[in-house]
Amino acid sequence: MEALRLRPVLLTAAAALVIAVSGSACSGASRPGAGAPPPAGPTTTTPSSTPPPAPSPSASDAADRAAVLDAYARFWAEQVKAYAQGASAGTEVEKYASDKALGSTRIDLSQKRDQGVVLTGAPKHDPQVEALDAASSPNVATIRDCLDITDWKPVNKATGQPLKAPA
Repeated sequence: MEALRLRPVLLTAAAALVIAVSGSACSGASRPGAGAPPPAGPTTTTPSSTPPPAPSPSASDAADRAAVLDAYARFWAEQVKAYAQGASAGTEVEKYASDKALGSTRIDLSQKRDQGVVLTGAPKHDPQVEALDAASSPNVATIRDCLDITDWKPVNKATGQPLKAPA
């Protein structure tokens, strides 16, 4: 039973390393042809070399994907806590991030601490599991996330005054 509780953490640690954040994935309108009306006139259907859609995921796969997204949400919740106080102490960032993701967070928190900056609010995002290999060791998941930091504002830690975000 203990192994089942650890599985989301292991999945997230790997997922944190392969997060694909893409601005173009944030809005359908940014894709060429998105939102454009279909061409007028008759259309013909031609055979395609595109493979048929993949079968729907199994219940086990769906549960694994849900566990990845749950752990990813917890990763972000802990990051928000860390950035709000300017340090990871008292958070569980280390539980949900490892390797490059954890290193990047530590470096960024250190730089912000040296500058006297904390972040208020929280980012919004829309993570999607694009790939999952729960059979590998460690488990590997690829998550595509559109991150909106509009409401995650830098402020001067001492005064609480808003700061302009770097351009």
